[in-house]
Amino acid sequence: SLYEVGTTQAVTYIVESTVGRPLPVYKKFMEMFLLLVLMTSYRIVVELVYAIPEEEFLRRYQEFWVLALSIAVYFGIHDVAILFSLAFTEERLVMRYACSFRNMIGYVTCASVIAVLSMLHIKGNVEGRNYVGIVSGLLWWKFLLHVKGMSQNLSTMIYTIMQIAATLKYFMVIFLIGIFFFADMIDIVKKTSGECDNVDGDMDLEAFCSLTPLQSYLAMYGVMIGGMEISSLEGSSPLVSVLFVAASFCGVIVLVNILIAIVTREYEKAQERSCIWFARARLEAAAEQVAIEKVWNPPDDPNSGIARKIWRMFAKAKHAAFLIVVEVFLIKSLLSCESLNKDGILGDFLYVALILCAILYHFFVVAATSYIFAKHICKSPGFQWLRGSKFHIAMLKICLMPVCRYTSSLGFGNGESCERDADDSDEVNRPLSRNEFLGKQAHFENIIQNSLTATETRIMRAVIFGDDLDPAFKNSD
Repeated sequence: SLYEVGTTQAVTYIVESTVGRPLPVYKKFMEMFLLLVLMTSYRIVVELVYAIPEEEFLRRYQEFWVLALSIAVYFGIHDVAILFSLAFTEERLVMRYACSFRNMIGYVTCASVIAVLSMLHIKGNVEGRNYVGIVSGLLWWKFLLHVKGMSQNLSTMIYTIMQIAATLKYFMVIFLIGIFFFADMIDIVKKTSGECDNVDGDMDLEAFCSLTPLQSYLAMYGVMIGGMEISSLEGSSPLVSVLFVAASFCGVIVLVNILIAIVTREYEKAQERSCIWFARARLEAAAEQVAIEKVWNPPDDPNSGIARKIWRMFAKAKHAAFLIVVEVFLIKSLLSCESLNKDGILGDFLYVALILCAILYHFFVVAATSYIFAKHICKSPGFQWLRGSKFHIAMLKICLMPVCRYTSSLGFGNGESCERDADDSDEVNRPLSRNEFLGKQAHFENIIQNSLTATETRIMRAVIFGDDLDPAFKNSD
């Protein structure tokens, strides 16, 4: 319909003009590599606390702790700022955003990282604290959700996994019931038949003679995924052998094939809806960008006075201070990594990973700084002599190269895009300018007005002259 076409064009323009600008692109990539730096520094902190006494760690290698904590606090403030902005927009919107599963995981991740780092700084050991490893996994989940909007294939795969996980809940219930069903029968039958009387205490779990039911369930899980060996049936009664074969058949032949069918069906459905998932990921990224800009860079308002200008200056100072803190402690961490690697305390993998993350992070920092300087040349009268020079043009081309590649992957250029109808195949897939958008909006309003006028005319003719209504109009009722 005309309304859907107009709405789609308007939303497309808003999304492309929001997430396709250079500075938001640089910010997104910087945050992506900051997450990698956070995960690497977090892992290094855990390794050092495990290997080095508390006093020596706090005295010599505190820069890793400060680096990880500062990045975690940044992402925590970022999430709170988005919620704060949405709260002033619409209450229902902020509740829906805050209660979504992926955003809840993000909040829990930031809070957990800050809590674990504080605990490690105070206690100085990781013994008996298994949740430290769970937090590391949550960081990878947050990273995965952060990059989901960078490619249509990537967003489709992530949303497919989430849909499959939601669909498998009933399959998991049946699978667990099957484990309990066969494990309880085999365990009790072996014990009541006397097969467990001559088994020593160092028996294998597959003997099903354990006194704890949990070990029987774990052993049955291995049987149902194809881990049963023929040697485990030696000396067993015919009934136990039949139960083992039945459990293996139900697990390997029946349930595994059902699982494959469920995954295949959900993946095919996700491929059909890949354009919708990708559009959703882009729209979420645009909404978050608008929300964060509304907090840290609110638009000018003559009635706000000097308070809003002070707040915007504070926001810029906050970002500058954060970049300086990260830069200082990242350099110190790199120097410490070199000495730790030479001493054999830190492995090559974490050492190389931190170096690569730092290089990629600085690449986008330099690109963003170059773009800001090139933009300042365009506006400042003092740099008018550089405006349009080869140096200026080369700087713009170099710093905008990652932006062009990123927007192309999002479908803003000639990269990935949704399938269009045959009538639209000749149109170039590019962002609309402001004048083009206003022209299309005026054209859309004229079409709506003409349609309303024609509808009123048909109704009046039907009432006054008794003419029949247009069949298409009747069907649309």
